[in-house]
Amino acid sequence: MSHRVIELPQMRENMAVSGHDTMPVFAVGSLDHLMIVDDRDPTVVDLMSAKLPNPAQGVRSLTFQGDIITVGACRTSLMFYDVRKRDFIMDHLRTPIMRQLKYGFVEDNYDFHQHRSTSLTLGKSFIHSIMTHCYDDSGLRLFAAGGPLTLELVGNYASIWE
Repeated sequence: MSHRVIELPQMRENMAVSGHDTMPVFAVGSLDHLMIVDDRDPTVVDLMSAKLPNPAQGVRSLTFQGDIITVGACRTSLMFYDVRKRDFIMDHLRTPIMRQLKYGFVEDNYDFHQHRSTSLTLGKSFIHSIMTHCYDDSGLRLFAAGGPLTLELVGNYASIWE
């Protein structure tokens, strides 16, 4: 087994990696970018690079489904990237299609509320991150799970999308 190191151009919080089942490529997600790397040629590091629509989201999980990469991110969102078009899938207004996930559980933490900024909450709901997701064998259902990004909080989120 050979070992090689590939230096990635976007080095801010590389958090997620996923390999394609049939193509020799893999995707790497960072704080503000999605990179697709050709595994056959390590010099072609930045085969495709897409800046996230909202850099504050940060990639936390990736899954290939054919030519589409599903991106799980902070702020409980899922985005969809089309490898062939080299862009996020857009709606009629040319805005990236994003599925916002709503509810989850967070254990009440009085100290956190007293000493931390409220930027980690949306109203009374905490902002969860999608830390893992996968499609079923048919490719028609998507399981997504995660929880609060902040280490001081205990909680979870899980859903199945059809």
